[in-house]
Amino acid sequence: MKERISCVSYKEQILSNLVIPEGKLLLAFSGGEDSLALLSLLPKERSEALYVNHNLRDEKELEREIRLNSENARRFGIPLKTVTLERGKVLSLAEKEKIGVEAAARKLRYEALLAEDADYILTAHHRDDQAETLIMRLLSNSPLYRLEGIRRERGRIFRPFLTVAKELISAYAAEAGLTFSLDSTNSDTKYMRNYIRKEILSRLSWSEKDTLLRISLNVQEMNSREKDIFLEEGACFRFSRPEYLNASELKREEVFYRINLALGYSSLFSRTECRLCTEAIEKMSSYHSGRFTLKVNGSDVRVFRKKGNLVLPAGKSFTYGHLEYTVDDSDADDKSLDIDFSLVNGPLIFRESREKDCIDLKEGRKKLRDLEKEYKVPYFYIIEDRSGIVAVFSRLFGAKDRISRRFIGSSGVRVTLKGLIN
Repeated sequence: MKERISCVSYKEQILSNLVIPEGKLLLAFSGGEDSLALLSLLPKERSEALYVNHNLRDEKELEREIRLNSENARRFGIPLKTVTLERGKVLSLAEKEKIGVEAAARKLRYEALLAEDADYILTAHHRDDQAETLIMRLLSNSPLYRLEGIRRERGRIFRPFLTVAKELISAYAAEAGLTFSLDSTNSDTKYMRNYIRKEILSRLSWSEKDTLLRISLNVQEMNSREKDIFLEEGACFRFSRPEYLNASELKREEVFYRINLALGYSSLFSRTECRLCTEAIEKMSSYHSGRFTLKVNGSDVRVFRKKGNLVLPAGKSFTYGHLEYTVDDSDADDKSLDIDFSLVNGPLIFRESREKDCIDLKEGRKKLRDLEKEYKVPYFYIIEDRSGIVAVFSRLFGAKDRISRRFIGSSGVRVTLKGLIN
């Protein structure tokens, strides 16, 4: 049985639990009950709101929602910006990255939010969302450190309602006469979170939800006492071997969980593979999984995305994971390679280096494995045609790029490969 809220003013109860940071605020506004309640309580002079239309629902429903959002923003004096995604963009991302539709929508939504100029991005996650998250993670066999649930603050993301009960927010919304929109997809129990909300969470008492909240806070405290492994993201993922070996097993698992997420996988990286990665790091060797390749070079551990060969049209720029291949780009410098694409024999292939690869350099034929040892790099990215390797790229690892001798002296366009930092 649910406990009843007994109070004179629901607003006062919420305000006693509300935490709002200083600085310029941007609310992730869905138009639903929770985000509208938060919008109504924000300081007007330093707040704005952003609504992302994912274009996943019926057009008429979306039109009504956008119109109501504008009316509510005017009512509370908060400027509102609407970002409309191209129809099909969410589904395309979900298919491309092999993630769920909700995960793809969330990823695009946060991209839009984080692109805005604000000190903090506010979301209306509340205590019941925290309980849902913990139940989801318990059911999916998540490792212990993941039971920290939703953090109040992570980077620029801040959650003012996190310890506020959903029932209290609903009571305040009714008290204040708030008119909010209802997302029709929230009733679809094929989504795990919706199923948990309707079939499990609705049966829990306040005290049981508070127990889940305390579990979350205890795990957060445990995690905060251990030093994180610094993970650098760029052309590859990179972290310190000594730092990893001195970390607890929980933190070791966490670094691979973070890599797994960044690669776009919705399923967890298994503990068995975590142990195999640790063995490779201890032995200063390599490990090849279905998701990435791990290589150790001295005190450096680098993790590279596993991708197939990429056929590219001559003279065209492209991106490949965290890499950007640019042709005749304004950022090209005197270290960029000059490639005459009229000399290319057949289609160009962009790929990772292999055991028996060789390149014909000015000083003669060279095995790439020997060149890797000479340059002290764990890996090369290369482009090749039917006649052999055209160029190797290692400047992004601190060495230098090299080009085949058949292109030396040609009047080519400037080509460079650089790592994109997220």
